[in-house]
Amino acid sequence: MKVTNKGKFAALAAISVSALVLTGCGGGSTPAGNDSPDSGEVNLIAYSGVWQDQYTAAVIEPFKAKYPNIKINFSSKRSSAEMLSALQGQKNSPATDVAIMDNSVSTTGNKQGLFEKVDAASVPNLANVPDDFKNKDGFGPVVMLDAVGLLYDTAAFPKAPDSWDVLWDPAYAGKINVNAPPSLLGLSLTAITSKMEGEDYTQGIDKAVARLKELAPAVQTFAPNPDEYQNVITGQTVLGLGQNARGQFYSDQSNKKMGVTFPKEGTVYQINTVNLVKDAPHAAAAKTFIDYSLSAEAQTAFAKALFYAPSVNNADLPADVKDRVVPTDGSLNIIPLDVDFLSSARDKWTDTWKREIITK
Repeated sequence: MKVTNKGKFAALAAISVSALVLTGCGGGSTPAGNDSPDSGEVNLIAYSGVWQDQYTAAVIEPFKAKYPNIKINFSSKRSSAEMLSALQGQKNSPATDVAIMDNSVSTTGNKQGLFEKVDAASVPNLANVPDDFKNKDGFGPVVMLDAVGLLYDTAAFPKAPDSWDVLWDPAYAGKINVNAPPSLLGLSLTAITSKMEGEDYTQGIDKAVARLKELAPAVQTFAPNPDEYQNVITGQTVLGLGQNARGQFYSDQSNKKMGVTFPKEGTVYQINTVNLVKDAPHAAAAKTFIDYSLSAEAQTAFAKALFYAPSVNNADLPADVKDRVVPTDGSLNIIPLDVDFLSSARDKWTDTWKREIITK
């Protein structure tokens, strides 16, 4: 299947269009005087799609049962970059209380003064978050972990590919999807390719860019539609990048039509933080929600629902779930992502992809 670069570029442009899905309307209607730790409302911004569905069932509904006087308004976005843009637009008059997003993006929000610091006095379950998963400056902690994996069509690959090099195999030209930056998947592929080429991505990505330019003609789409998982499941592509958690979920949903694996060269964590918005209109209720999101109950339930690894040390996962979430014990070959660097390099890398990798 031949796809023109012009078509790919148009597809990439389409990903920048916000796809806002609302369940309830954010902005808040509870008078400030009615906001308390056990009443009021919480305006939450987080991921859309299957993430929203599973998080609502596993975490939000049990929270509402426990705190019936707190209403949750869920504003969903496809990506953390879209969330950040929404929060930047609200900076002078916040309408959001809590944001769950990738830590490379929340780091930018911390630097821009969009978020408040939290502590164990107002969020007691913070005590169960290991120091490695706490923000060194006291901002929102890690709330769940995942990692970038290689998605593959199990009919085309009865045995899971063991190397990222398969993306460059001419046999699969035109059958690959890659989410381009500002998606974390595209940024992660940049860092992975940089390591494969023997360079330090914090010092430069020239070698990675050259290798990715070689890959570009073989990529069917840089903006998978409806998403990277369904493209593989339906046979539109046979290889792609995705996240382990959703990959595991969709593997089950598709009767194992799609698999997800971690190649030998290594991968990167995808880490989400839970963040209290600065000057949140319902800060007291928001802290109650953040605390619940860090409870063993919520963390275990969401791991069972969507295979995200817990960030707290008191969650107890069943063996069949533990085997499918991303290990955090050092057994997985992880390429460290410098989130402070990535936060500052995101726009530059995105521009580089548009100018040099995805050409007209």
